Amino acid sequence: MIIGELDDQRRPYVRGRLFIPRFRVDAEIRFLLDTGAENTSLHPMDSQRARIPFNLLENRVEAVGIGGNSTYFFELVELAFPDTSESLHYCYSVPILIAEPDEINAGLPSLLGRDVFNH
Repeated sequence: MIIGELDDQRRPYVRGRLFIPRFRVDAEIRFLLDTGAENTSLHPMDSQRARIPFNLLENRVEAVGIGGNSTYFFELVELAFPDTSESLHYCYSVPILIAEPDEINAGLPSLLGRDVFNH
């Protein structure tokens, strides 16, 4: 079972590792569980900390969310989550949405969507 925690507002989060082989990205990300999101998305606070090279991203898409329209990039990544023993990891290859930083999404947490839940 993947482990997580509730924040001070009782929102559910899980910690996972994000790997993007073509950029040599290996970063720990704290994802908010979002059962209403079709796709997992990485937002600016995490993507900047992970040093995502935005100038090399491709597959641009416009997405509509609660906060309005935003520009994202589809990128194939590997996500790994430890289970309760921390000796076993659940790993998934999924395309995620990486948000282009803007005023609307600057403070948003990264979201773990149904594309991962469905596994």
